[in-house]
Amino acid sequence: MANRIPQIALIAMLAISVIVALLFFLGGDVDPNAEYLEPNNTGMLLGWAYFLVGAVCVVTLVAAGIGFITKISSDAKAATTSLVSIVALALLLCITYFAADTHPLPLVEGTEQSEFDLRISGMCIVSAFILAGIAAFVSLFGFLAKRF
Repeated sequence: MANRIPQIALIAMLAISVIVALLFFLGGDVDPNAEYLEPNNTGMLLGWAYFLVGAVCVVTLVAAGIGFITKISSDAKAATTSLVSIVALALLLCITYFAADTHPLPLVEGTEQSEFDLRISGMCIVSAFILAGIAAFVSLFGFLAKRF
């Protein structure tokens, strides 16, 4: 039964995501005559996306912590490696947070943009690009290492 819990959770989240997507795309618009159409269920879609991102962060941290605790007694080197990777990720996020641009963006007049929001946005964008580049490099290197 314990092995089926992740499968059930995945199926439930997929079903909810499909329902939210259908409501977003088929739920109509706030003002059909507006220059830019705004779907009725935009807030629900954004809320579900925030929940999924938060759930991924929590599950990742909990799994890394449990993995570290279980490995520390049997394989200290593997536990240290996983701890170093978590620390490296935290260091990457700190560096990209403080390196983020805080100049206000040219948006709709009267829109408030706090320095914190601009830093978080910049941190997320730059970190995503760096992590995607690292993942692509590791995938390519792993593929080439197996071939040659």
